[in-house]
Amino acid sequence: MPYVPKNRIQTNLYTAGEEFYSPGVNPNYIGYYYKLYTGEYFTGKNPDDKPNNTLLPIEEYNTPDPGKRNKVSIINNLENLTYGILSGTDLNFTTSTPQLFFTQPTEQDYQLGEFRRYFCKKRNEFTYLEISQSDYDNLVQQSPTINFKMWAPFDIPWTLIGEEKQVYYINRNIVKLTEKNKKFYGLGKYLQEKYLRYYKP
Repeated sequence: MPYVPKNRIQTNLYTAGEEFYSPGVNPNYIGYYYKLYTGEYFTGKNPDDKPNNTLLPIEEYNTPDPGKRNKVSIINNLENLTYGILSGTDLNFTTSTPQLFFTQPTEQDYQLGEFRRYFCKKRNEFTYLEISQSDYDNLVQQSPTINFKMWAPFDIPWTLIGEEKQVYYINRNIVKLTEKNKKFYGLGKYLQEKYLRYYKP
C-alpha cells in the first residue's frame, strides 16, 4: 500500500462483528481496523499493525447489485479456478460460490417461535458460511449456477422466544448436536457462541 499521511487515516477503530468481511480470509471480521480517507478499510489498529487485510462492508456482500460485488466475484472466480485445477473438476458451468447472508426472522417467525438458518460447509475443510435460502436451495438441488461440489449445505432450526436461559440452551444444543452428528466441528465457534442471537423476551 502506498504511503498515506497519518492525518488521513482513522486508526484504532473496533468492530464487534457483522459489519465487515475480509474476502477469502474472514466472513465476519471482529477486531481492530483502520479507515483511509479514500473510504477503504483494513485490518489492524493502523498500517503498522499487520496483517492489513482488506475489509468490505457485509451489507455490500449481501447486495444483489453486481456492481457492488465485483471484488467478491473476483475472489469467488479465483477460488473456483483453484478448486477446478486441484480437483480436476470442470467448473465451466459453475457461476458462483455461496454468498454470506444473514437471514432475518420475520414477525411471523416470532409468532411461530423459531425459524431456519441456512449454512454451508466447505467439503474439504471446517470452513462455514451462513447463506440465504436461495443459495441453500441451489446447493441442495446441485444447480449448475453454484459451486455445489465444493460446498455442502445444511440448515438448523433456531428458537426465537421463550425463557432466556432455555432459549440459549435449546440453540446451543442444536448446534452441538449438528457438530456431533455431522462431524461439523467448529460450528459453534463460527457462530461465536451467540445462542441468543435474534432472541426476543
